[in-house]
Amino acid sequence: MSTTDAAGTEERHRGRPRDPSRDEAIIDAAIDLLVRDGYDRLSMESVATAAGVGKATVYRRWGSKAELVIDAMATLKPAIDTIDTGSLDGDIELMIAASCSPHSQRLLQVMVSVCSALPREPELLEAFKTRFTEPRIARITDMLTRARSRGELGPDVDVAMAASLVPSLMLQRVIMTGQPAGRVYAEQVVGSVLLPVLGRAARPTSSTTDTEKAHD
Repeated sequence: MSTTDAAGTEERHRGRPRDPSRDEAIIDAAIDLLVRDGYDRLSMESVATAAGVGKATVYRRWGSKAELVIDAMATLKPAIDTIDTGSLDGDIELMIAASCSPHSQRLLQVMVSVCSALPREPELLEAFKTRFTEPRIARITDMLTRARSRGELGPDVDVAMAASLVPSLMLQRVIMTGQPAGRVYAEQVVGSVLLPVLGRAARPTSSTTDTEKAHD
């Protein structure tokens, strides 16, 4: 660690204990501004103003905008670490529910807001891959591997490719169309794309729109 980094770390740990309520206010403000304005227009100053704290308060907690955004995104990660109900059908239902939770939907919006910055922000790109996309795909890979071990999938199924379908298409829908990737869309992806790739019969899906579903 450089002298400058050490000094910054020491400064952040000096003084009164951190107030968790301020951390929450800052994180909430960062998420709201990311969704509204995008990563490029986000600043530590705008987050401080929106959170009702001083700029120094934000910098004592996070040394850069990228660090703040990474931590903000981490608060939106789904709580489900393992998808394992004992059957492929049950696991798929749990995967759909996790993909469509309010936290997951908010995370998708935030991920879209940072996509344009990823080629220019190596730290953000690395965190994006290692903390969000790769773990999500890894959970689905484990789910499909267990299904194969139970005899529910044939040996010719490309598990690695299949595992990336739902997360990739959910994110792509938001990026390309600006439309929500809610439960109806997730069920369409599973029924029309994932199941056939897994060698199972396609599943008819409801024609109900995401907006209509939201009011059910």
